[in-house]
Amino acid sequence: MSVFKKEKEFKRVIFNIDAELAERLERAKEVSRGFGKKLDVDGAMDKALEKFLKKAEKKLEEMAEEASRKMGRTERAGAIAMEADVQMALPSSADTSEQSRGETAAGSSIVVVNN
Repeated sequence: MSVFKKEKEFKRVIFNIDAELAERLERAKEVSRGFGKKLDVDGAMDKALEKFLKKAEKKLEEMAEEASRKMGRTERAGAIAMEADVQMALPSSADTSEQSRGETAAGSSIVVVNN
């Protein structure tokens, strides 16, 4: 058993909350002080935010995976389009038959275009 208290690091954050909730919180604080007690609002906020963040992080992860899948499809579509560009740049079968017969210029070459 440790004899020293473990200190947690805190960061002050300001939230906008519903005015009615704020008034109820203030009244509850006043009543609890009347009994010599202090409400653990920080603990309640930590728990609520933890629950919210778990949901938010899960949703954001799902959105990132979906975007990644879409990006993968886009990259595949781009590769297919590039392949089509290369095929269009290749000489047609008529052109190659002319080349084999020597009817075209001796220095012809294939140009590959990347968009």
